Amino acid sequence: MGLFGLLKKNRKNCEYVKVYSPISGKVMDLEDVPDEAFSKKMIGDGCAIDPSEGSVFAPVEGEVDIFDTNHAVTFEMGNGLEIIVHLGIDTVDLGGEGFERLGEPGSLVHIGDELVKYDLDFIRENAKSAISPIIITSMDDVESIEVLARGEIKAGDLLMKIKMKKNNVKESQ
Repeated sequence: MGLFGLLKKNRKNCEYVKVYSPISGKVMDLEDVPDEAFSKKMIGDGCAIDPSEGSVFAPVEGEVDIFDTNHAVTFEMGNGLEIIVHLGIDTVDLGGEGFERLGEPGSLVHIGDELVKYDLDFIRENAKSAISPIIITSMDDVESIEVLARGEIKAGDLLMKIKMKKNNVKESQ
């Protein structure tokens, strides 16, 4: 097999995952998030959005979990990719006030399913920040992350492309 045949074969073993924006607003670099755990990528890598509307939608297809306080939503895909959408900074301290759960934890969701509504003005007044990190937490399975969007984005627009490590690619369900 020549070099080009080998490259084609390796490309087939890789999996790219498209992640759509869960929130409308302005895309930001993770380093600009006003919380060290996110800005220093201690939890994982990705980007953030400064929201312009108070709704969160599924960015991928997979199993959803919604924290008891409704301030964060996690997704696990059949291929092992895990994502957390954290609504604002220090919003756990609000004890769920300002958030309304629409989705059911443990259910399978489809891209664009609305999962949480929140009062954006309340969050801005009562939390450290409304900036919402979108983090890939299963970095051991990820070869690269490419944030495709810049500036203003609408929920449902393509946000990131994730290249999974070929050794860790699992059968998608």
